[in-house]
Amino acid sequence: MQGCHVYSFTGTNISPDVKSISVSNFVDRSGLGPPYLSQRFSEKLRDYFQRNTGLALIRTNGDLQVEGNITGYSVSPVAPTAQQVAAQTRLTITVQLRFSNLRDEEQNIDQSFSFYKDFPANVNLQDVQAAYIDEITDQLILDIYNKTVANW
Repeated sequence: MQGCHVYSFTGTNISPDVKSISVSNFVDRSGLGPPYLSQRFSEKLRDYFQRNTGLALIRTNGDLQVEGNITGYSVSPVAPTAQQVAAQTRLTITVQLRFSNLRDEEQNIDQSFSFYKDFPANVNLQDVQAAYIDEITDQLILDIYNKTVANW
């Protein structure tokens, strides 16, 4: 049975010798995101790992270490119409993740994750920005979780 992973009812396959996780603050290096983006993303990421694993969340030096940056925040027109105007606008957020598993370095990851939300071009971004950032970051966090501890 050596080399097998332990599977749990939460969908993770974290080795039993992994007891803790540390999640660093993700810094917004995009230069374009709202001031709260970094803090909101980091807090939601910590909360998700804490709720969905049995790991102790510690400030630094966890058995699993999650760190990275928000590298992209863009708003761009999509879905052109016959009148050569955009019918939709796309909000995209990109995150560069560095994941270290101190118990099994073969599971280390350095990868970019990106997700977007399209909305009607006649909608003001300021009116929907907070809700769409939450939707996008929720999906990014799910993708990160699945890649790091669920091994999907």
